Amino acid sequence: MDNVPSRQRLGLALSGGGVRAAVFHLGVLRYLAQQGRLEDIAQISTVSGGSLIVGAIFSHAGMRWPSSEQYLNEIYPVLRARLTSGDLFSLSALGWKGIVRENLRILFRRAEILPKLLASGWGIQGSMKDLPDSPEWHINTTCYETGKNWRFSKKMMGDWQFGRHFSPDVPIANAIAASAAVPYAIGVLRLDLPEHGWWRTDPATKEPLQKVSPLMRRVRLWDGGAYENMGLEAIYKPKEGLQNCDFLICSDASGPLGRPKPFSFSGMLQGKLNSPRLFDIASDQIRALRSRMLMGSIARGEIRGILVRMGTSMRQFGMASEMFKARLTDEQGAMSLNYPTNLTRISEKDFDLLSRHGFEVCEATMTTYAAP
Repeated sequence: MDNVPSRQRLGLALSGGGVRAAVFHLGVLRYLAQQGRLEDIAQISTVSGGSLIVGAIFSHAGMRWPSSEQYLNEIYPVLRARLTSGDLFSLSALGWKGIVRENLRILFRRAEILPKLLASGWGIQGSMKDLPDSPEWHINTTCYETGKNWRFSKKMMGDWQFGRHFSPDVPIANAIAASAAVPYAIGVLRLDLPEHGWWRTDPATKEPLQKVSPLMRRVRLWDGGAYENMGLEAIYKPKEGLQNCDFLICSDASGPLGRPKPFSFSGMLQGKLNSPRLFDIASDQIRALRSRMLMGSIARGEIRGILVRMGTSMRQFGMASEMFKARLTDEQGAMSLNYPTNLTRISEKDFDLLSRHGFEVCEATMTTYAAP
């Protein structure tokens, strides 16, 4: 990390992937915190599991981005305890009283339950307008009506086709739930929209150009991974480069495309996020294309950054044998990558494995590829 000057503004893109991604990202952040670099983060863009963990960080830090010291000494231990103590989304998380209270929502409106569980289980409170100005946090979702990347931030919400609304008063838990609303497994989150305050904006600068009337008063929002699971678009564009940051760290904890699995309603109620096969295939292809574009931009010197990819073997970094022995094995890296995509409790052993994997891959990638 010494190769990245401290005065540079860091951009952080955190992928989706349920609890697996959340824990991997915590490990990446732990490495950055040990280098004293959380203070340099200017932009954060998240999807699904990335949105869940950043929301938890902000909430436990009093709606501020933590210092590196605070993250290591306070935030990380608290979130480790939280993730290893209970489910986030399952019948167990609801309890019998919650099952009675939510009733038919469990069958037809599951995305409306998730914000309540985020508030009660993870302590996620407040509105998007309560977030700090820096770092700027972009929560990525997919608008069912337009098919575009609908984003939430303190400054605005919307997409380029629908229009944008400035200073949205939307609960953070709702925005996160939309970002994690896996199609069919959790389903769409319905968001009621204000009647006034919508603008057509400049595609490049996002500056307001003309007032517009919303096409509808309610939109349905899906998991941001339906559009792009790496969370790149808000802070990196292939033709324009990085957006309001100088160095990009993309933490990708997307799972591999495995064999088809039949949909299980009982599994869904247990917190297993078994998305439709077509969704998985499309997401895998989009991820491959985005990765190639990102790595091409880095290789050509158009931007500065790294891709921290889950499942990466330490062997590819050319370490000395003694250093390699101190790292996780290839088998342990593969175990991390193949941890299931869910929103249930993770054991302390698995938490420490996935977090350490994130730490080590970030450290090795940064040391090897972040040229002066």
